[in-house]
Amino acid sequence: MPTLYATDLDGTLLRSDMSISDKSAEILNRLIESGVLFTFATARSFSSAKPLLNKLHLSCPAVTFNGVFVIDPKTGEHIIENIFTPRSLDIAKEYFVSNDIAPLVYSYIDGRERVSFLRDRMDDVRGYVEPRKGDPRLRPVKDYSELFEGSIFYFTLLDPDADIAELYDVFSRENGFSTSMMHDTYNKKQIWFEVFSKNASKASAVLQVLELTHADKLVCFGDNNNDISMIKTADTGVAVSNACDELRSAADIVIESNDEDAVAMFIRNHEEPTEETDRFSLALSNAMTRIRGMHGSVGTQNEKLIHAVLKNYYAPYSDEQEIKIGRYFADAVSEDGIFEIQTKALYRLREKLADFTAAAFVTVVHPVEYETRTVYISTDSGEVVKETPFRKADPKVKIFDELYSVRDYLGHERVRFILARLRVEKRVYFSGSKLPELRSRSVRKKLTIEKVPLKLLSETVLHSKEDYRIYLPEGLPQQFTKKEFTKLSKDGGTSLRLEVLRAAGLIKQVGTKGRSYVYSVTEEVTI
Repeated sequence: MPTLYATDLDGTLLRSDMSISDKSAEILNRLIESGVLFTFATARSFSSAKPLLNKLHLSCPAVTFNGVFVIDPKTGEHIIENIFTPRSLDIAKEYFVSNDIAPLVYSYIDGRERVSFLRDRMDDVRGYVEPRKGDPRLRPVKDYSELFEGSIFYFTLLDPDADIAELYDVFSRENGFSTSMMHDTYNKKQIWFEVFSKNASKASAVLQVLELTHADKLVCFGDNNNDISMIKTADTGVAVSNACDELRSAADIVIESNDEDAVAMFIRNHEEPTEETDRFSLALSNAMTRIRGMHGSVGTQNEKLIHAVLKNYYAPYSDEQEIKIGRYFADAVSEDGIFEIQTKALYRLREKLADFTAAAFVTVVHPVEYETRTVYISTDSGEVVKETPFRKADPKVKIFDELYSVRDYLGHERVRFILARLRVEKRVYFSGSKLPELRSRSVRKKLTIEKVPLKLLSETVLHSKEDYRIYLPEGLPQQFTKKEFTKLSKDGGTSLRLEVLRAAGLIKQVGTKGRSYVYSVTEEVTI
């Protein structure tokens, strides 16, 4: 089942200096040569993206101008065009002229890509033009009639003075437009408001590439607001750790930053078996052997498979693992301390942790089912009757609920939590010709249901208070109220999220503002 990997460029694949490291290039070229489908989806033009990608041997169709064009990555030739209708262009031109707005206008004139701007309105476009001096696409013009020449396909407003609500109203889907407003990746003070056809988006364009490549699965990487559509569309949406808060909330997985070869490393780890993935497969094999009675160890046959696999993975199996510490038995003890695998609610550990932390350093592993599918297996024939596609989960609220239940141990010097994100297959064994109705509790009681952890997708390690900074919303001021925190968080469970960060020592209460408490980020942390 081939997978298409599509990445944003600036802030995601490209480092902060707008380059691709030799390490990333070596990894990606090796994967491309082995048949891995890899491409990019950018707001850039082909001409501005090409010099930045000269280390890569790209072959899959790519996406430029936020989905306006699907192109050949070697020549820039347009394979698919998602452009304005004549009516939409008329609406845009009339609005710009009547409101004396001077946009950057992207068009083709005599077969050449040009970026036109009013020469006497340089203050409106300086942030784009000055860094690109010498760019042959730049075309200063004297008036609006020249500004709107050629086949126009894109507009950009830099730091627009117009009312934003009015811009969204004019450039609406009903009028034939899509828009993107975001801070520049390299100059956070500058805002880009971009306008293009309603048929264009990174999401729609990467789906067109998916069809062209005949891939079955889509994995997308991004960092900014204009990547959210493809992150949500993907089977697996991946945010780099430097991504904006909105994108991290929309993603299924958060990886390392754009300066740490994160995209290339993620793809390599999923396409090339590594020592770690082999170790997880071995843990699964050993655990299934034991649980199914092929090994005569006392006390292990009734263990749930996920619990057994994680115990096998984090603390290799031994019959002497169940060690009594104080009043309770620990799952495993090694030179690294006590390992406790908690597949159920974390609050059940509170009394155990009191005894365990008095004796040694404790690692609590808590599985999180990030990707799941259901497979129906007939016990009459032994055949797979049906399998559902993998579905993505959004367990953020549940995670905050779980962490809050053990808040006394968040940031504890002798406790480390590992949230293990898993790809899980639920195997349902049934008899007869009709698929069982799993929503019925009475039906489920009559079935054999086995959850099999197929893959360890990623881990979040929470030990010191610094580790919890991934849960700080972007743009949080040094002092803030709960209301301000909730507004910036933009997802469910923000009250619990606030309390988790407080319990971990990352934030503290410093005063009041009216009827609201005021909190502050601790001095050791820089957002």
